[in-house]
Amino acid sequence: MTEETPSPSEGLPAATEGDPIDSFYEMDVQARIKWLRRKALEHLWGPAGSIAFHALLILLVMYFFKGAVSNKQSEIEVVVVDPNETKLEDIKELEQLIEPEMQMDLPAFDVVVDAPPDVQPMENAQPDENFAALDIRTDVQSPLTMRGLFAGRSASGRASALKKYGGKGSGATESAVLRALEWLKEHQLEDGSWEGEGHARCKTAMTGLALLTFLAHGETPTSERYGKTVEKAIRFLVEVDAKSDGTFNHSDGSMYAQGIASYALAEAFALTRIPSIKPVMELAIGRIVQGQQSTGAFNYGLITTDVRRDTSVAGWMTQAMKAAYISGASVTGLKEAMDLAIQGFKINYNETDAQFKYAPGGPKVGDADPNAGSSPSVTPIGILAMQLLGHAKDTEVTAGLNSIANWEPLWTEKHPSGWPLYTWYYTTQAFFQSGGKSWDRWNNVFARMLVQNQNADGSWTPTGVSEGVYGPVYGTCFSALSLMVYYRFLPTYQPIEVEEAPTEKKLDDISIEVTLATF
Repeated sequence: MTEETPSPSEGLPAATEGDPIDSFYEMDVQARIKWLRRKALEHLWGPAGSIAFHALLILLVMYFFKGAVSNKQSEIEVVVVDPNETKLEDIKELEQLIEPEMQMDLPAFDVVVDAPPDVQPMENAQPDENFAALDIRTDVQSPLTMRGLFAGRSASGRASALKKYGGKGSGATESAVLRALEWLKEHQLEDGSWEGEGHARCKTAMTGLALLTFLAHGETPTSERYGKTVEKAIRFLVEVDAKSDGTFNHSDGSMYAQGIASYALAEAFALTRIPSIKPVMELAIGRIVQGQQSTGAFNYGLITTDVRRDTSVAGWMTQAMKAAYISGASVTGLKEAMDLAIQGFKINYNETDAQFKYAPGGPKVGDADPNAGSSPSVTPIGILAMQLLGHAKDTEVTAGLNSIANWEPLWTEKHPSGWPLYTWYYTTQAFFQSGGKSWDRWNNVFARMLVQNQNADGSWTPTGVSEGVYGPVYGTCFSALSLMVYYRFLPTYQPIEVEEAPTEKKLDDISIEVTLATF
């Protein structure tokens, strides 16, 4: 048998035609060890290499899969479930934001803050009452995007807006608002309405105001704590109060009531999309459009003859028309009426003192001449109305804001304006929409004043000479609405345009999953 000597460099037996074992046993010990080591490595390379290869492959797959998942997640549309429920226990967190000076003067809060979800209905509620005509359903789930004007009314929207615009006292203002909502809930009448006192006794107007107050806080018929209250208020306006000609049974002929109730129904439809609200709201808004004068102004009785142009009445009609327009109301001439209303406010503007007149064109009563000068109490009305209509940069608005820039709110029994809560409702919104130093100064004084003068039961008592007999429903609604200015209408007013659903989501849009109550 022929043998080959192992290569010195490798120390391994060379290949032979015979049995390789013979050559192996002829090697020295060191050569044998090297040969065995090499053979072992040769046998291990296959499995080890396979394992290493597959491990590397798995790592690469995991790496690319993770990147794909990450990219995919960024494309997922997340629907945030935000039921808008009011949790009174959140007051403890809110009060951490209250300035010490404001906190010291807060009245005691007697409302039970740990009420369970199944809060018992109010004493005057009638849960067994048959409302079959409205056919309320709570099993319909639908996504609703609050955009533009209403983007701040979800729970998360309120928190964000309070933090951004409310300042250090936002905890106190929100606490005061919750007290007010509790008081209004407890004082709702059996038929779903509210009634004031004196000239504010009108059920239509007070129910509209109260409903606007709950809606401003994002409360709808599906809200956990205030859903029943809101539902009964809507039912009263839709089923009991509304007339076939677009007016209301309990309005007592008041044009303020017409505007306020129409405004409330427009917001209710915009926030709930309850089908049965829409035709009633459209009739009411249609009556307003039909009662506009050729100058764009409005008068008592919705008289179209151009003999008296009431800035105060026009303010409510403007708010109602803008809310209806945003809600998608189908009312002939609505857009044209809003455009014409701008001219109505402009002709009521007095260039001499950069303020608005109350009711020029009206008859002279005693020494009072409506054409003689301006009325400070209605100037914020004209300013806000023009802001709502997309004319915030017009001279009437900018000069008007300058004319009231140094106003100081005073809580006195004999307020010089006669209607302080009414005037402050408009003033607060006008300053908020304009922003800047005037808003900061006003908010720092006004918010503290209202919080400190809230009654222990959560209501407010009117303070003006003329408002003194209007009662706490009136006072509570106007005060609470003023304190919700931070999120009620976000400062994003633009020229009037149809607000179509965006093809791409914007950062300030809030998607919420809601339960629609279908009437």
